[in-house]
Amino acid sequence: MRREAIPCGAIRVFAPASVANFGVGFDVLGAALDGPGDHVSARLTRRAGIRIVSISGDGGRLSKDPAQNTAAVAAEAVLRLAFRAKTGAPGIDLWLEKGRPLARGLGSSAASAAAGAFAAATLLGVRSRTRLLRPVLLAEHAADGSWHGDNGFAALLGGFVLVEDSDPRHVSLPLSLPFPDSLRLVLVHPELELPTKVARAVLPSSVTLGQHVHGAAALAGLISALYRGDLAALGRAVGADALVEPARAPLVPGYDAVTGAMRDAGALGWALAGAGPSLMAISEEGKIPETIGRKAVAAFRRAGIAASASVHRIDPLGARLI
Repeated sequence: MRREAIPCGAIRVFAPASVANFGVGFDVLGAALDGPGDHVSARLTRRAGIRIVSISGDGGRLSKDPAQNTAAVAAEAVLRLAFRAKTGAPGIDLWLEKGRPLARGLGSSAASAAAGAFAAATLLGVRSRTRLLRPVLLAEHAADGSWHGDNGFAALLGGFVLVEDSDPRHVSLPLSLPFPDSLRLVLVHPELELPTKVARAVLPSSVTLGQHVHGAAALAGLISALYRGDLAALGRAVGADALVEPARAPLVPGYDAVTGAMRDAGALGWALAGAGPSLMAISEEGKIPETIGRKAVAAFRRAGIAASASVHRIDPLGARLI
């Protein structure tokens, strides 16, 4: 499909892809990835409401219905925030350019939400990113029916974030966590799709006291490792999840073989990237991250699944004007 030209006078915003959970941090940990992400161009119009003019990079799969697209839902929420009364409120036209495949566990809907919110805020003079948290959360809820800000808040704010509250009634600013400059995230992307709704459906509805204690201790260890800059301890904590990861791993063909290849190649820890099916490995800078990616791709291929790999730093900026 031919993409409609973006007119002069429109602003252009970028928001990065992200990875969430880090094994033991289900729905509370997220990090922005350098490199991939979504672009949203936007301009004010006299026509009321939000309109998606075009979408590219999605293979024609995403809806242009403003109520079903996270970029538009977030922009609409920012418009309501800036203009409490509908009288006199402008409209906004959006052009969405997807930078990552859908349903791969890398915050595709979250990047669109963060870019849509930031584009609308830039046009309307909303300067506080804190005020954009709820619009991003509302957009992510429209995507999968759950309340979680891990991917969306990381894409909006950048860095490595701990989301203490995803309640839309009183969203609080996430805690920005430190991370060593030497940290590298190896992302391995099989040619599979795993919608977040499907991945959430297999999770246990209750946990034992022992499971809770183990998970809480592992999450505390992960956060401590980040503050200490201890990548080996970080990797051990990421791989310590005994609740979410075991439930979701069977949804990814070749999971055991691929994670075994990551381990043998020198990964310090590994887990599903968000809901999957992409996998993430923790590594230190140098030659090892590339080796991890190459060995993991080969393991997927032996399982009959095409795959690719990429190595990332953490993006410290989040959504920004291009």
